[in-house]
Amino acid sequence: MKYLYNINKLLIIITALLYLTFWGGIMAQIVLGAVQIIMSISILVHFSEQSTLVKHLFIAYIITTISIILLFRIITHNGNGGFELIFLWLFITMALALFHLYITYKIKLS
Repeated sequence: MKYLYNINKLLIIITALLYLTFWGGIMAQIVLGAVQIIMSISILVHFSEQSTLVKHLFIAYIITTISIILLFRIITHNGNGGFELIFLWLFITMALALFHLYITYKIKLS
């Protein structure tokens, strides 16, 4: 479980660097998201082994992620999307990725 932080950190650095090309960053964020989903499944499998802090952080991460997905689905369903929504989506998903990085950092410390 301790290697998750290093993989996550490397992928976030690569994604941040690829955002200098914009489209490369978007593609890298898709890969980052897929890897973080796999990491989240691994964290769920080993959930009972985690510290109380990590458990609370991870539950907050899951609730926040589901809420944001539902919010964006509602916004796009109502036709209120556009270029601004894409930028908002990119910033929010990168913030979630950094929150996930923090959780894996706490796992590494424990």
